[in-house]
Amino acid sequence: MNQPFTQNRWQTPASVVKTAYLSGRPSPLLFMLRDLFTFLGRLYRLVASLVLIAILAVAAWLLGYFYQEEHTQNRFLREGRPIEVRLATAELEQRSWRDAFGNVAYVTFPYHQKTYMTRYVMDTAWVGSGDRVRLLYHPELDEFRQQHAEPKPDRSTSRLIRWSSASDFSTENKLLAGLLVVITSLFFFAGGFIVSLTGWTFLQSVARLVLVVVLFGVAVFFSYDAVEYFRYYGKLKASGQPMDVPVLKTDRHRVGRSTRSTVFKSYTYQATCRFPQGERTIPITEDDYETVKPTDRLAVLYNAGQDDAMSATYPGDYWTLVVPVFFWLLFGVVGWKTFLKRVDK
Repeated sequence: MNQPFTQNRWQTPASVVKTAYLSGRPSPLLFMLRDLFTFLGRLYRLVASLVLIAILAVAAWLLGYFYQEEHTQNRFLREGRPIEVRLATAELEQRSWRDAFGNVAYVTFPYHQKTYMTRYVMDTAWVGSGDRVRLLYHPELDEFRQQHAEPKPDRSTSRLIRWSSASDFSTENKLLAGLLVVITSLFFFAGGFIVSLTGWTFLQSVARLVLVVVLFGVAVFFSYDAVEYFRYYGKLKASGQPMDVPVLKTDRHRVGRSTRSTVFKSYTYQATCRFPQGERTIPITEDDYETVKPTDRLAVLYNAGQDDAMSATYPGDYWTLVVPVFFWLLFGVVGWKTFLKRVDK
């Protein structure tokens, strides 16, 4: 005989836990579910940590590889000499993982009664046997390399709009900075993972010291970045040539994550103008944004040496000072908790 349908017969695990909790009676199922959820939570954190550590490790390896390549290339640019050679063979082969991202040929050629081979990226023209190409030869390394030049900076947008002194860094230094950032992140994540497994608290003390050093370096960099910004702005303000240019369009952007409902709102203002060198997007003031319309002419300052321009009345962006102040305060708080507070104890 079939039993009548009841709510207790079809209880879910969540309802079983709730019923056991309300009744005040410990239930074996409650303990099993609690242990299961605890185990699944720890397993999830373990797998997520391992995946993140693996991603950071791969990123560190890639940045280290590209940094070493760029360092070697710059050594060829400094110490090598250009030599024109006639290619004996040019084989389109993929001998490395990075060959899959471009048109690459491995070329061989004779030079001083020796046969050399080098990797040649065909970014502008195809090469084949019998063609003459210019390569860099390094006497100390006795190797040839294709010459690569630093990419030219984009001047269609003023540097004052998206300022960063890191844009003046060479590709080699940018890769080195990125490598240091990734290695530091890998240290913190891997150290936290090891502490969670072993309970070695001395790693936490080491991590605090490293964090203080990192915050100090970040504060110094953003302070330097702010000083360079106002130095760049001051040079453009003092040496810029006054001129009137036609305005094509104006725009504004909110600073930070302010929304329409935010009480305090701050904007940056920009204008796209037609210069003799082409269209440029430059910083302007709020008054310029309210009064200047497309087809109007705007008074600007242009410095040919910097190849940059801005509105003649632009006062500079003092929000640049917020970031270094924040990191100096953070460095002070963390440093006090790490050193001075420990001494007081």
